[in-house]
Amino acid sequence: MTTEAELAAWVREYSDHFGFSYHAKDPTMMRPYCHVPALGIGGGQVNLISTVEQSDARWAAAHAGLPDDYDHSVLHTVDVTFTSPTAAYVTVNCGRYNKAGEEYVNFDASYVVAQVEEGWRITTWIGHR
Repeated sequence: MTTEAELAAWVREYSDHFGFSYHAKDPTMMRPYCHVPALGIGGGQVNLISTVEQSDARWAAAHAGLPDDYDHSVLHTVDVTFTSPTAAYVTVNCGRYNKAGEEYVNFDASYVVAQVEEGWRITTWIGHR
């Protein structure tokens, strides 16, 4: 059974891969962290992601929204609450940093994650502002 610390480490790995995927210009690198179908909630919208191609497009759009001098993201906090042995609600506080090492944005987000045959996957993203 996965512990809270192990799942928190997986979420931090997912966050690092967001940056790796951006720098590689390859949104498909996010596939091992994402369930399809998935749900995105934020900015006054609810978006259903029902295909792998839509998931790739979601990450390509997220990458396109970053400034040219984006360098990396840091999860300042990761809080995990298991709702069952195979599902959890995760909240994070994230900072995005530029190449000068300055945090240019700080935000909170939540995820619903599920353990499926392939491993843990994010099923829902909820952006907070």
